This record gives sequence, C-alpha cells and structure tokens, in this order.
Amino acid sequence: MDKDYILVVDDEEAMCHILSRLLTTHGYRVLTAGNGQEALKMVHKHSISLLISDLMMPGMSGLQLLAKLKKYFPDLPVILITAYGTVDTAVQAMKSGAYDYILKPFDNDEILFVVKKTLKNVAASTKKMRPLEGKLLIGTSQKMKQVYEKIDKIASSSATVLISGETGTGKELVAREIHSRSDRCAGPFVCVNCAALPDTLLESELFGYEKGAFTGAMTQKPGRFEVAAGGTLLLDEIGDMSPLMQTKLLRVLEDKKVVHLGGNKEITIDVRIMAATNKDLKQGCEDGAFRQDLFYRINVLNIALPPLRDHREDITEIANFFVAHYCQKDNRPAMTLSNDTIASLMAYAWPGNIRELENVIARGVAMASDTLIQPSDLGLPVQSQNQSQPGSLKETVRTTTSQLERDAILQALKEHNGNRTRAAKALGISRRSLLNKIKQFGLDTI
Repeated sequence: MDKDYILVVDDEEAMCHILSRLLTTHGYRVLTAGNGQEALKMVHKHSISLLISDLMMPGMSGLQLLAKLKKYFPDLPVILITAYGTVDTAVQAMKSGAYDYILKPFDNDEILFVVKKTLKNVAASTKKMRPLEGKLLIGTSQKMKQVYEKIDKIASSSATVLISGETGTGKELVAREIHSRSDRCAGPFVCVNCAALPDTLLESELFGYEKGAFTGAMTQKPGRFEVAAGGTLLLDEIGDMSPLMQTKLLRVLEDKKVVHLGGNKEITIDVRIMAATNKDLKQGCEDGAFRQDLFYRINVLNIALPPLRDHREDITEIANFFVAHYCQKDNRPAMTLSNDTIASLMAYAWPGNIRELENVIARGVAMASDTLIQPSDLGLPVQSQNQSQPGSLKETVRTTTSQLERDAILQALKEHNGNRTRAAKALGISRRSLLNKIKQFGLDTI
C-alpha cells in the first residue's frame, strides 16, 4: 500500500467518511466517490488496489459498476457492501465477480479483516502474473515518450483525433489508451475497419438499417455510431474508404446525426470520433483519392506513431514483454533471449513493426528447445540476422550501436530536410563529427 489507493464508493457522504477515516487510521490511502460514474473516472486516473462499493446506489448500482470494472479492469478486486443483503444477492454479486461481500451494519474489525485478506491474496496472485503486467504501449525511447506526452494532452479533449503510422505500429492501442483516459472512459470503445468491408456493408455497419431495407434485413439494427453512444468510435484504415463513403461520413460528422438505411428519421449521435490510417492522407488529398474537407474534419488533433526501426532501443523491452506473455499463455517455463538473438532482433528491419515482432517472439517461444531462445528459433530471414554471428558480445554491441547511430543520423537529416548544420545541432554533435559519420556510413548522397 505504499502508493496504491483504496477507493470507497457510496452515495451517502457519511458512509464514505466513516470508511475513509477507519481505513486511513490503519495506514491505508483512501479516495472516495459519490457514484459509479465518478468512481470509473477515478479508477482511470489513479492507481487503485481495491474498490469498496455500496450495492444500492441511484443511477449506477454496485452490480452495474462491478460489471463495467470487470470489462475494463478485470483484475481490480471489488468488495460490495449493502444493507439489503440476502443470500440471492450475495450469490449474484459473487457470480458477477465481486471478491467479497459484507452486510450492514458491519463491524470495523470485520471490514479491516476483509480488506487485509483481499489485498494479501491479490498481491500473491499479482506476483505470479508480474511478467504480463504493464502498459500495452511499451517503450522508454524519446520517440515513445513524445507519443505518451501527446496522449496525455489529447485525452481530455473531445476533438476528433487522427492517428497515423505504418501497419503494426499500435494505432488501435493508442486509440484505446486515449479513450481510457478520457471523460468517456465509462462508455464503449467501438472499432470499425473501413478497409475490411465493401461500401454497402460498411454503410449499414456504420449507420444501421431498418427492417426490410434490403434483402436479408429481417430486423432493425443500430449502426456503430449508435452503439458507441457516450464513448468512442475508431474508424480504422479510413484512408481506404471510397469517395462515396467519405462524402456520407463527412455529412454525419458535420450534422452529428445518422439516418438508418431504409429509414428517414434522423438520430442524434453522441460519440467521440477517432480515425487511424497507414496512408499519407495529405498526399491522398493532392491525388484526389481523399476528400480535403474530410481530412480537415478528422485531423483536428493528431498523433504520428514511429515505425519500430526508428526506436530500436525499445526492441529488447518489447521483445521481453512478449516472451513473458507467450511463456505464460502457452504454459511454458520462463525463457530469455540469448545475446545473439537480441542482436538479430536489433539488426532486422521490421517492416511489420511491433505486430511482426510479436509474431516472431511467439514463434521463438514455441520453437525453443530449452529456456534460452536462439536466433534459429525466430525464423527471421537469414540476410536480416547479424552477420557477425557467432561473435563476441563486444562485437554485437558495436554492430548494434553503429546501426542505431546510422538510423539516428538518417532521421535527423530527414527532419531537417538535409540541412547538416541543423541536424548536427539536433543530434548534439559538431558539424564536423556529423560529416565524418555521414562519410563513415556512406550517406554522402543525402
């Protein structure tokens, strides 16, 4: 309990005060919330180790709150307290995922005992799961720190967000992270892949349809704009949307209303829009493939995700996360990556980015004959692996460092349009040193 909080949720202020004082007196850090919606926001913003909630509350009951927590925070233990306790209610609460159940009026010692027991049991369980803990967005490089900083700024806004980046860089993960930190976190997160459906199906999927609108429409069906009400809708691969669908989408974004296929009633929507693409939409506008007015509409806020090759210093951390994940998922003993394997990972170009890295590690865990994963277990193309293998650790480090230097110089020159003086300043080296490095790495033509 050095840093985590216990969150007490009750619509009665006096009960929040009583429990807060009792727990604080015994060394716990306590936060309070007056209703379920407030509690959900606090869980997203703070590190909560245990939630204690009244069962009967106006608006959102304790069971309803429990259901939402199990969806978004399945590992958070919840203790329900109520004066309306019956055997049926207790059974329902436990079946719904409550960790424990206490009836009012309760004894202080009973509360303290249940809290201590719950935290102890959860801590023991969490320790076993430690390798799989952590953010889905992983990396401590400067480029990833810039992504995190932008997420922090964007999350509290209600404006439309455009997330760009190559395939496999984690665009949907970023969208989910923004949603989870927003005021809409208690609402649904809905994702639609615009590239996976033809126009007719995409239109009905987004806007919904009435019974009889087309052959096979046996009942009315709400569209994704309606399903995402109160939450976030991610339009993934929006760059692949046809010009006709772009026009229809633009009208919806401008009017904040949808009309079912086969219907004529306008339905007001309440949803935050995010869009993701692996295409250059600015170039698409110039080529006439993407509507410029739609681009301006969705590009209010934007995040550009770097390809994995541009933040190679994160590769080892990400790879180790996936090793732990697949060892546990496949019920394999704990494994580690050999030095040669790390060198192979660092030397590879990763055209498929993090998604490809995950698949390669999954293969390595499955193919390894012991607890040390070797380059041959990965199945990477032979030409991509470090040519100095098998070599000393010193040689591996030297080669990897050179690759990182070359990538950093290329990126700096790209960002400063080939201006070597500005690139040197950005890299924190003298212009002479940069010129020597350019010659060393054969970059004279840049």
